[in-house]
Amino acid sequence: MKYRDIYQWLILPLLLFAVVGLLLFGSACESTNTSISPPSKTVAPGETFTVDVLVTPAAHIAGAQFDLSFDPSLVTAISVEEGDLFNQGGFNTFFLPGTIDNDAGIITGVASVITTCGGTMTVPGTLATITFIASPIEGTSALDLTNVIAGDKQGQRVTVQVNSGSVTISNP
Repeated sequence: MKYRDIYQWLILPLLLFAVVGLLLFGSACESTNTSISPPSKTVAPGETFTVDVLVTPAAHIAGAQFDLSFDPSLVTAISVEEGDLFNQGGFNTFFLPGTIDNDAGIITGVASVITTCGGTMTVPGTLATITFIASPIEGTSALDLTNVIAGDKQGQRVTVQVNSGSVTISNP
C-alpha cells in the first residue's frame, strides 16, 4: 500500500473526525465563571461595605454553592443575602445564607438552587451579596472563594472557573 493510500483512507478520516469533534464539543470546555465583584476594593477603617459573588454561566445551571475566606483581623462579615442570579428567570428558589465564622474568617455553605421543575439559568447574575465591616486597622484581606460548585438540573457538576478578590483598608 502506498503512503498516499494510507493518508487517504486512514489519516485523512481521523483528522476530519477530530476537527468535527472539536467543532461540535469544543464548547463543553467552557467554564462557568464565579467571581468577587468588584475584584478589589478600597475602604476606610470602620466602613461597612458589600461585595457580590457573580456567576456567568457557560452552560445551563440550576444551582451553585461557595465558601468564602477572609482575614478576620481586618474584616468582619455581617450578612449574606440572596442575589438575583436564579430569580431573574421568574423561578422559585431556595437560598442558604451559610454560616459566618468571624473567628476563623470563613463563610461556609452558601448555596442557591432553582426549585421550579426544569428551571435553568444561562444569564449572568449575582449569586449572593456579602456585607462586611472593615476593622480600624489598615491592611489588605484576600476574599477567597473556595468549594465553588455549580450544577445543572440533573445535579451534575459543570466546569467552574473561580476569580477571588480582595479589600484594602486604608485612610483616605
